[in-house]
Amino acid sequence: MGPAFALNEARRRRLRHLLGAGEPERVSLQETPVDLAVVTANEVNDRHGTGVLVQRVLRGRTAVFSIRSRNDYGAQEFGDWQALVPQRGAARPEWFRRVLAVVGAREVRQALCVPYFPDEAATAIALQAAYGARLAVWIMDDQNVAIDGIPDPMMEELLSRASVRLVTHPELRYAYERKYGLEFWLLPAVVPDHLILRAARPVSAASSRPVLFGSFWDQRWFDRTVEVLARSGCAADWYGNNRSPWLRFAPEALERAGIVAHGVAPEAELAVLLRERPFVIVPAAELEGGEINAGVAWLSLPGRILFALAVAQAPVLVLGSEKTCAARFIRHFSVGEVVPYSAPAVRGAVERLLEPETQARYRAQAAAVAARFSDAGVVRWLEESIERGRPADERFEEAFAGYEGARVAEVLPAHRFRRRTGP
Repeated sequence: MGPAFALNEARRRRLRHLLGAGEPERVSLQETPVDLAVVTANEVNDRHGTGVLVQRVLRGRTAVFSIRSRNDYGAQEFGDWQALVPQRGAARPEWFRRVLAVVGAREVRQALCVPYFPDEAATAIALQAAYGARLAVWIMDDQNVAIDGIPDPMMEELLSRASVRLVTHPELRYAYERKYGLEFWLLPAVVPDHLILRAARPVSAASSRPVLFGSFWDQRWFDRTVEVLARSGCAADWYGNNRSPWLRFAPEALERAGIVAHGVAPEAELAVLLRERPFVIVPAAELEGGEINAGVAWLSLPGRILFALAVAQAPVLVLGSEKTCAARFIRHFSVGEVVPYSAPAVRGAVERLLEPETQARYRAQAAAVAARFSDAGVVRWLEESIERGRPADERFEEAFAGYEGARVAEVLPAHRFRRRTGP
């Protein structure tokens, strides 16, 4: 770190105003400007989906300062500089003091916030206000419309300060535009371009076992999935995070269902494996009420669906409600089937998905749309979009052209879209 030095007078006045009174704390600083500050809930690494996706869209950016609110996944693996800045329960002046303590008086040109908790919103607000950074807010999973994870006034300020507001799929855009009256744009869970299959190809005969794909957000989803696969006789290999501080993955339940847990595999290895399997199984919510994480249940589109479609042309079997975002995506692009958590329904879907004609149809459709979700050039697309305050081009708008999945009013209570005027 470089030597401590005084802030220039203009910034001194501004920070004094933001902090309420008094001089800002002196901090030890590096002189190198920050080109991009990234604000996330957790460590950015390959052990969870958000970490993988953040690294993917920012690969190639330099002078990146990665700021996180929590440590849940073991190690920070991204950024030229990094810091843990929890904001839990802090008053507004303290947001600024904590950000200034780690960033100091360096210039910050752009910022990207992926908000899951109030901490990230507080940090991003302080970054934008104190440094005048061009801010992008990228919502991957809802924490404000279906649930009360981030308070409305804080979310509204965060979104209002943003140069560009991004969401991963149309349902999220519909929900947030309707609630806040601000414009949002699409940046989906893009897939590594070098892994994408662009020409239709038949499945390898290496294995007839499907892949249970991804991680679980809710104990109910895991319990239902294990139970229905056990009763339907559909054994599977599970690739996803099988270690969680919040959920219990009972080994005896997995064994009873014929599920073998392999954990998280490297992307290149996973792509090869998926190409050898007849289809993937993606659990979703039943939307029956009482979901532990309602925001994910109602408004999440699992990025693993896009990955399986693009790198392996794998048909997707979604378990759960027809009204989930996963089901809407599968129906729109005609790349799989959706069934409830019912053993007879699952058995019927498995039989259909194993038919050669069904395989050929779904794989050809996947090949036709796979390249729409490529990460090629996305790092510059994002940088330019933040600067412009709108997408640098329409590639992702075009990817979802004609998409009918955005009408979530039919499943979300109307009051969830209205701005609140009180606590």
